[in-house]
Amino acid sequence: MRWPFWLPRSRPRRLCVVGLDVGPEVYRLAVLVGTPTRPESVCCAELLSLPEGLVAHGEVLQPLALGQWLHAYLQAKGYQPQAMCIGLNDAWVSHHTVSLTAGLSKDDVVFQLQAEVQSALPDGAAEVCVDYDVIPESAEAGELLYQVQALSRARMETVLRVAESAGWLALVVAPRRAALASPYDEAFGLALGAWRETAVNFLPHRSFMQALLPYVWWLRVGVSVIVATSLTAGSVGVFFSGPETKPQHTDQWVSAARAHEAAQQAHTQAKAAQQRGAEQSHWLKAHQALPSQSLQWSRVLGQAAQGVRVVRLTQQAAHWTVHGEALSPSHAQQLVAKLKALDIWAQAPELLQLHVMPAASSAGLPVWQFRIEANLKAGA
Repeated sequence: MRWPFWLPRSRPRRLCVVGLDVGPEVYRLAVLVGTPTRPESVCCAELLSLPEGLVAHGEVLQPLALGQWLHAYLQAKGYQPQAMCIGLNDAWVSHHTVSLTAGLSKDDVVFQLQAEVQSALPDGAAEVCVDYDVIPESAEAGELLYQVQALSRARMETVLRVAESAGWLALVVAPRRAALASPYDEAFGLALGAWRETAVNFLPHRSFMQALLPYVWWLRVGVSVIVATSLTAGSVGVFFSGPETKPQHTDQWVSAARAHEAAQQAHTQAKAAQQRGAEQSHWLKAHQALPSQSLQWSRVLGQAAQGVRVVRLTQQAAHWTVHGEALSPSHAQQLVAKLKALDIWAQAPELLQLHVMPAASSAGLPVWQFRIEANLKAGA
């Protein structure tokens, strides 16, 4: 007996993705299909005529109803997407340039950039999500310069509700024209974001891919175990059946194996989609309180600028540290008192280091170096 005939042939899973361009005046949609590694064909690309009241001037007014309408619209055309990529009005995205100390972890970079952007916005501005790129060779030694894009968290959550209502996984949320350059239209470029990295993506794609690596490893191990188990079971079955095994029995085994493979693929796909949705939801919840807490202490640092200069601010997990200079010990102590008044600390700020610098300032006054440390509350 030839073993290749005994085992099922592997077939690449099909991926169907929707690109939705929510412009200020028109709404475009594109549907692409392909394997998990590359796109293969465009199923449709068209202008949408949405029911009145769902979207106005690019603003999604009824996310749940819009998701349900999109699902029914594409299902009627015979398409069954698994994921979507959405482009939003570019006017809703603000752009910032921020300089940070080099060598920070990815989590620290996101934390610092989000705090810097939030503090630069007007008082009362909505909380934001950010994405960023490093500007190469444009900062001083020991620092990195970042180009940061910010989007209102409320608009991000609206987009996620559209995808959830449609039963699809959100892969990309980006400005319409920054998602991926396309000579055809934005919806097509957005849909390609399922296979290629986009210039901007406000979803937590960096932390998600990092968290997904162990899962991919275990998935490969599981597939290897399944294949090895199938080979063992097949050899035992052939041994006991002997030479009188009939061809129709083999056909039944092949059909059963293929049915098992299809079920395994469906289960794996559903499990991956569920895990990614859980990762996105967990990320949003974990960072919900972050901008407001960051805004509180950043405002205190800004208001206490008279007589005090912040040189460096770092955070490792919940541990928060500020290095700075003051014209007198009382200036540094006043800053500590203002920080202690905030209700964001598990362990209140303490002035752990305060000493006068050997050289005076340019004005001839002594300068005191200080270090303040504190621990933020859980979830900060």
